[in-house]
Amino acid sequence: MNMRIHGHFTAALALAGAAIAAPMSAAAAPAYPAHAVHIIVPYQAGGSTDIVIRKFAELAAPELGQPIVIENRGGAGATMGARAIKTARPDGYTLAVLPSPVYRMPHIQDMGYDPTRDFTYVMMLSGYTLGVAVPASSPHKTWAEFIGYAKQHPNEVTYGTASVGSASNVMMEEIAGRNGVTWRHIPYKGESEVLTAVMGGQVTAYAGSTTVQPLVQSGKMRMLVTWGEQRSAQYPDTPTLHELDGTPPANAPFGIAGPQGMPPAVVSKLHAVFKHVAESDAFKQILTQYGQELVYMDGKDYAAYAAQQYALEAEIVRKLGLAANK
Repeated sequence: MNMRIHGHFTAALALAGAAIAAPMSAAAAPAYPAHAVHIIVPYQAGGSTDIVIRKFAELAAPELGQPIVIENRGGAGATMGARAIKTARPDGYTLAVLPSPVYRMPHIQDMGYDPTRDFTYVMMLSGYTLGVAVPASSPHKTWAEFIGYAKQHPNEVTYGTASVGSASNVMMEEIAGRNGVTWRHIPYKGESEVLTAVMGGQVTAYAGSTTVQPLVQSGKMRMLVTWGEQRSAQYPDTPTLHELDGTPPANAPFGIAGPQGMPPAVVSKLHAVFKHVAESDAFKQILTQYGQELVYMDGKDYAAYAAQQYALEAEIVRKLGLAANK
């Protein structure tokens, strides 16, 4: 065969092969998402974060085009989601809710992840007002009575939270330090467990989100104080700690993240869908119902917030003496 003809023939075969390979490659990498996306909630089912995320997922799934499966993994100071995405494939199919303890717990003990480098932050979603509530049968009618009793009875008062190292846990210890109080913290794996314990008389008070409104409205619990900057719309007659004694406000924002190294196109798709759903009237009504508000940040701002919060938590843990031997 003539060498020139042979060369053209070889080139033609190469082009034909490339033409065949291109659609095969496209078929091998279907558009995201090709199947269900999983979101890990680091609390047991039934708490406010779990309920809000489930309703968020119900609204987002049709827009995403695939089911969104919620997995509850309570324990480990609400860090189970963070620990899971640290080792998950960065393909966008495993995400997690990251609450505030994610930035605090690594300063308390070795959690196996670094929030400044191990995650892809997709979007900050929401936050909720925190406060303290007691059963209706409690003798404490006001915050002043509650804190006064705690001062006079060291180590007798107990309070339950959804996890060790939670924003509520830290805030209660800060309050104790400010008021010369010694009380005992009883951590649980989620809000539903805490509330069961409080209603059963196993702990004195509940410290956590103000989503106990149904129990308060039904007369089964009494909200003593909230920790926001302003009074909660759900509890207009309940004072804030800030107005009572000047204590700085405290809240608990959370968002959604995935493993480090997620493809930008996948992150962009998730963010676009999540933002649209978060800003919908339907989701805003859900937030209001559960005592939360929209706290939106895109991935870049969310990552910057995480780095800032991680540094801040180191100082809080040091000041409160929460660090264990790593």
